[in-house]
Order: sequence, then structure tokens, then C-alpha cells
Amino acid sequence: MTHKALFGSSAAMSRLVLSLAAIALLACSLPAPAHAQGGPRNLLITYRSAPANRPAFREYLQGPASARFEALKQTGKIADYQFLFNWYNDSLTWDAMAVIQFKDYADVAHWNTLEQTLPGGLDAAGLALAQPVITVSADLQWQEGDAVAAGSGRVFYLIPYEYRERAEYARYVDGYVIPQLQGWMREGILSRYRIFMNRYPVGASWDALFVYEYKDIESFGQREPVIAKVRVPLRENPQWAALSAIKQQIRSESENVIADDLPAR
Repeated sequence: MTHKALFGSSAAMSRLVLSLAAIALLACSLPAPAHAQGGPRNLLITYRSAPANRPAFREYLQGPASARFEALKQTGKIADYQFLFNWYNDSLTWDAMAVIQFKDYADVAHWNTLEQTLPGGLDAAGLALAQPVITVSADLQWQEGDAVAAGSGRVFYLIPYEYRERAEYARYVDGYVIPQLQGWMREGILSRYRIFMNRYPVGASWDALFVYEYKDIESFGQREPVIAKVRVPLRENPQWAALSAIKQQIRSESENVIADDLPAR
């Protein structure tokens, strides 16, 4: 077999060398992700509800559940919480998600006690409408933008990923993902993003979860053209282009969810 058969044209060989060099440079130049101190301070709980119970479960989350979680927040047992509700009845994903933050890991012990009588934070009335399915202990590894009151009209787009290696994935997010997200924010469609990393990524759950907050439904509708626009100048960056070429090897994407955040009533 000839050298040309092995490597193709000299131009193709040059592109390969450039990509490999860019990847090596990126690995050296990007800062390693900070090691999380103590235990994870975020819980993300997903719930499943029968289709007939979805309207009542939504009302329950906005009423009794919000009142209970707000009381926990006011007494300092949790730092903050958010209820997200799937736009659609989708058997492949979930109906609702609770995103719970603790001010420190010690407060997780109180939540563990609460779980003994209120699984997933639901009382008997809530458990008659839905069941907690998966609970993930996570670190909020990247975020930008400001939180706003629930019911503001923002559209939430959630994308779960699995990756092959954590440190490699963190460098990929720093070098490939974040430059795009900052571009979307400059374009005015994205108000906030959060990227959670599962502290214990074993089993059927996700390794990383992206939570995008689009300004409104019109902004969400501009997602695809803005993605294309922002990527044009980024392709001129050898490091970004090298990561783009191998991203399918670094991570795989699961079912996406479009959701609203639920205001308390």
C-alpha cells in the first residue's frame, strides 16, 4: 500500500496535522476544570405523570409543592428551587423537573431526611398524580446570565449528554460550546445558560445537562439561523474547528425537552 493510499493527498494530510496540533494546543492552553469542593449542591429530580394527570400535576406543582419548597427556602433548608414542565406529553423523557440548590452540602442531609416522608418532595396528593423517576446529584459547572421570576415567558431548552471522559469533555465545553453560547447571547436570543455535571455518572442518567433559557418563543424560533450565523467566524479558529470535527467522538446527545418554568400560585 502506498503512502498516498494511507494518507490521501498532501492537502488532506496537512489538514489532519493542523487539526491534531490544534487539539494538542487546546489541551495544553485551556484551564483544567476546578475540582468541586465537598459534595454536589444541586439536585435535579424528574417526574412522570399519566397523561390524564398532567394538568392536575401542573396545578399541584404551582400550588402545594411551590408553597412547601418556598417554606424550605425561607427557612434556609434550600437555597433556591425551580419547577420546569415539559411542553409535551413525551414518553421518552419526563413531565416535570425540580432543580434544587443548597447553600452547602450539609443541607443535603436535611433533604435526605425529608425524602423519608416526601419522596422527591411530593406528599400523598402529589404522589397520586406523579412519581419521581430519576434524581441526579450535580455540580453547576458553567453558567452565565441572570435568573428571572418564573413565568417570565422564557423558553427552556434542555439537552442531556453522555461523554467518554470528564476532563476531555470539560475542555470541549470550554473550547467549543461556550464561545457559541456567548455568541447567542450577543445576538440577543439567549438570556441565560446553565451546564450541570452529574457527580455520579453511572447508569441510565445523563452525564451533563445543558439548560438554555431563550428570551421568548420568538427568540427560540431563531435558534437554528443564529447557530449557523455564530459558527461562521468560529470556523476560522483552528482550535474551535478541530473540536467541531471530533465532537461526535467526545459526546452523544439524548432526547431534548422544551419546557416552561412554573410560577407559584
